[in-house]
Amino acid sequence: MGRGEYDAVDVSSAGSILIVDDNDETRDVLQRVLQIRGYVTAEARSGPDALRWLRDGNPARLILLDIHMPGMDGWAMHAVLKSDPALAGIPVIVFSGVDAKGDVEDIVAYVRKGVDPDLLLSLIERTCRPERAVTGSRSPLRS
Repeated sequence: MGRGEYDAVDVSSAGSILIVDDNDETRDVLQRVLQIRGYVTAEARSGPDALRWLRDGNPARLILLDIHMPGMDGWAMHAVLKSDPALAGIPVIVFSGVDAKGDVEDIVAYVRKGVDPDLLLSLIERTCRPERAVTGSRSPLRS
């Protein structure tokens, strides 16, 4: 797969799971695992690339967001998402190598990289199934 600013894979009308992480290996592994599970994915290397992709009209059903990224970090991207009415409803799971600091409201969960991958996959499944959706209005889960 090419390495443009963002690479989409088979975007469907239901929306993609958008993986936002500056680490190529993390994005590649998440993308492969999610596609094996039948999910449609897209990826972005940075907050600005992800926001551009979303604002270009690409639907996202979930965002997996790293916190520690150069330039715009994950918290800054999350603030932009929440301030934009067109993007504010997209659920966000923070998947990061740094500990949660500050306000983690309005996210589905904060999952630390390196935890059991089944926990992350379970949260993704619950969030992406409308009948069992997890919303940011519930208490955030931490790992």
